Amino acid sequence: MIPFLDLKRQFLELEAEVNEALRRVLASGTYILGVEVESFESEWASFCGVAGAAAVGSGTDALTLALIASGAVRNNHGDEVLTSTLTSPYTALSIVKAGGVPVFVDIDPSSCTVQPEDIERAITPHTRAIVPVHLYGRMADMLSIAEIAAQRNLMVFEDAAHAHGAQKGANSSVAASYSFYPTKNLGGFGDGGIVTSNDESIIKTIKVLRQGGHDAALKTNVAGLNSRLDEVQAAILRAKLKRLDEWNVRRRRLARMYTEGLKESHQIKVPVVDEPESHVHHLYVIQHEKRDDLRKHLLDQGIETMVHYPSLLHQQPLFRQSNQRSLPVAERVVNKILSLPLYPQLTDIELEKVTTAVLSYRD
Repeated sequence: MIPFLDLKRQFLELEAEVNEALRRVLASGTYILGVEVESFESEWASFCGVAGAAAVGSGTDALTLALIASGAVRNNHGDEVLTSTLTSPYTALSIVKAGGVPVFVDIDPSSCTVQPEDIERAITPHTRAIVPVHLYGRMADMLSIAEIAAQRNLMVFEDAAHAHGAQKGANSSVAASYSFYPTKNLGGFGDGGIVTSNDESIIKTIKVLRQGGHDAALKTNVAGLNSRLDEVQAAILRAKLKRLDEWNVRRRRLARMYTEGLKESHQIKVPVVDEPESHVHHLYVIQHEKRDDLRKHLLDQGIETMVHYPSLLHQQPLFRQSNQRSLPVAERVVNKILSLPLYPQLTDIELEKVTTAVLSYRD
């Protein structure tokens, strides 16, 4: 079996560093919001090239708190937030948790990221913010999105859960949110998330709101959360962060190998990468007209695959609106997408076997 992802391989690569991180935390006697979290926040902000960072309990909470702390979303005001329909449900859930209304827009057929032209079509007098998703590790078209936001007086918040290290240095967004779920390019041994921003007041506010039951938070007029990254996760993430650039280079190399091996097939659409440095290949996603048959063919040969994501959010009962427009590109693409195994510890030989197996499929 070639697994879709084998995190045990990563642990074995880092076992000594992880054991030292655990020993350091356990010996300190401080397990919540101590020096490890403070150090990781500083190191992550430096890595991303921004002024500050606030670590929280999950990527979902990171986006939720960014929307709340900035004032972009006000509870029970019907504030609309535009985002992609092809993304994790947690993107839309974050908007709902912040008190907003997610409004879904279509995707670009080549990048699968949110389509700027459709953002413009979806704007109403109730629109307050845009949440572009850097899907599969590829940056959305931030220049076009920022231009639209500036013209319409909207705030932009990046969902960068797939995009650790895709672009260093601040975009024109208010804040970016990251997930440290174990499968991410930088993942912990449990849940975790962080918000980065050049607006230090937002970072300070999030650090209050993440402890929603503490005295400082109770003095605000905004309900916070109980959402704190713990010291163990922070220490492990600090150890892994030292390898992130190296791992992303490996991901890019593996992606190039897939693309080179598969590009001649007329049945398969490989990912388009216009700017290699703006894509960290969290996932390698191909498109095939008979995706489900291909997936079964690969499983029969011992190759595990996944679908990211099988359901469009604008069609889900939790998020569906009565006036929802059709989103034809996403509705066409969602039945074709298939994620192949790709992670830094995947071997070249395994990747070649996957490539050969994909090419051996016949209708």
